[in-house]
Amino acid sequence: MAWGAICGTLPDLDVLVRYGSDVANFTYHRSFSHSLIVLALVSPLVLLVVRRVHPNHAHLWFRWLSLIYLSFATHVLLDAFTVYGTQLWWPLDPTPVSWATVFIIDPLFTTPLLVGVGAACFMTRRPERGYRWNVVGFAVAVLY
Repeated sequence: MAWGAICGTLPDLDVLVRYGSDVANFTYHRSFSHSLIVLALVSPLVLLVVRRVHPNHAHLWFRWLSLIYLSFATHVLLDAFTVYGTQLWWPLDPTPVSWATVFIIDPLFTTPLLVGVGAACFMTRRPERGYRWNVVGFAVAVLY
């Protein structure tokens, strides 16, 4: 879960890059760092770090790579559901993709996800219950 959280946060580190003006900062946030193409290229690099941290699980490289890329992709696709959108296909097409269906900070979307992940983390005696809570939380968020 920690690696999923880390990889889900990494695309937003582009806020640390100064593009020269507030307008440019706003315009270029969610560009290269939110590109499905760039993230596909970055995923193997993150995999190298994960394999170094977890050498006993290096044989699970494809699962790790899947987790990394899907964490990236989930982040940027969710950003595409906001009114601000994201440049999913940068540099091929810098036009932001925006479906404008979810508010940038929407507790009705986020709360079921947090409850599900929390249950999965803390229901260690009965992990199948935590898993069910996680599935239900995800389903509620998606249906919303």
